[in-house]
Amino acid sequence: MEFANCSGDRLVNQILNDRYQIKSLLGHRTGRRTFLATDIETELPVVVKLLLFGPDFTWDDLKLFEREAQTLQTLNHPFIPRYLDSFEVNTLLGKGFAFVQSYIEAQSLQNWVEQGRHFSEAELREIAKKLLDILVYLHLHQPPVIHRDIKPSNVLLGDRSGNNDGDVYLVDFGSVQTVAHHGTVTVVGTYGYMPPEQFGGKTTSASDLYSLGATLICLATGQEPANLPQKNMQIEFESLVTLNCSFVQWIRWLTYPDLSKRPSSATQALHPLQQGFQEQLVYLSTQSNSLDVGNFTSRIQLQKTPITLEIEVPSDKLCSEKIDAQKKEPAVVSCFGCVGSLMSIFLFTAYLGWVGFILWVLFIVVVGALYSKLFGKTRTKVNRSYKVTLQREHSSIAISVTETNENGSINITQTTLNGLYAGHNDVPRYRLSFSCSSDSLYVTGNREEIQWLCDELNEWTGIEVQYSNYQTTSV
Repeated sequence: MEFANCSGDRLVNQILNDRYQIKSLLGHRTGRRTFLATDIETELPVVVKLLLFGPDFTWDDLKLFEREAQTLQTLNHPFIPRYLDSFEVNTLLGKGFAFVQSYIEAQSLQNWVEQGRHFSEAELREIAKKLLDILVYLHLHQPPVIHRDIKPSNVLLGDRSGNNDGDVYLVDFGSVQTVAHHGTVTVVGTYGYMPPEQFGGKTTSASDLYSLGATLICLATGQEPANLPQKNMQIEFESLVTLNCSFVQWIRWLTYPDLSKRPSSATQALHPLQQGFQEQLVYLSTQSNSLDVGNFTSRIQLQKTPITLEIEVPSDKLCSEKIDAQKKEPAVVSCFGCVGSLMSIFLFTAYLGWVGFILWVLFIVVVGALYSKLFGKTRTKVNRSYKVTLQREHSSIAISVTETNENGSINITQTTLNGLYAGHNDVPRYRLSFSCSSDSLYVTGNREEIQWLCDELNEWTGIEVQYSNYQTTSV
């Protein structure tokens, strides 16, 4: 048959189903063609999609084609094409099926990129918000709808008008999957925009979020995500953009290769954008905020956001030069106080004898009682806890330590993280050391605690924990 090598130009000016006159070919892929047509009855432009039988026809093509038409019939959203009609066809290129949807007069993001358009951060955020609004609708639909092929060529952007950066439309539901669908899963999508789980035929609403993040990376860098370097399967794009750090980390959040590390819904992903990143959203993770192994529960608490990682450490598990000095200060003061008192008693006794000694003791008791009554709180043992906070900056990771006690919170250390080291030396305690610019800081604990912190910090910072200066077999 002739149509195998034909893009569809022979159908131009043909009338399908006595109603739709073909005007031009918009696109084609194996077994399928998309045309711009005119509805003779309404004189409005429409899009006609054809699936024709032939050598390249597969039953999976038919399954997806029917599912696209059926899904569009159930959707009603101003920024999604509307289903209009469907019918069988017998064309110059062969027999098959067709369905008709509304035409949207807007260029795809892919066309804008190819024309050399540069997208500002404000425009990228606006595009992200509008696409997430659409995904909220799709994912909350009954049954939920997963697009599975979000990419620049499937997102249309209208022209600017006034204060509006242009309406954003999501099109081409040819890869759509509904959660209610059962049976064989067809692996679809576009390399570079597909999350790892989609290669195995598994998709969730978070899969669409990954594709959205990859689309934003393409717009921000002008390059296909598949052509960018990767580290631990995550797309590395930061060095190619000049975006705000919080927005970069938000995109990284969307494109985590681990499904459990991404936002679980479009609503959750949308929240930081709506709040201007003033409220940072905690990652949903299979890893709890504290380590729980058997009958042992760690007193170290950990919490991550796209921007910060906080480790809450009890006083006995955190050490540094500054912290150790503060811990020893009351003991040093007491030591000097005792030595001074003994010297005073010795001298007083030498001059006045035992009477003077007794008078001096009484004096010390009275003064001690008054001091205890007036300043007793300051003489009690201080209950301390510490919070180690790591915060992403443009080209480094800042680290700060805050001490909290009954008198409030004090910032002890604020510097830059240079490296991470772990292991144990000649003591039966494991430790994780933070290499900083101005202070040495380390957390001690048992093997499970330190290994857990090493894994979490390695993943969040991207800095590999080094097992140097310690026994490398320890952790």
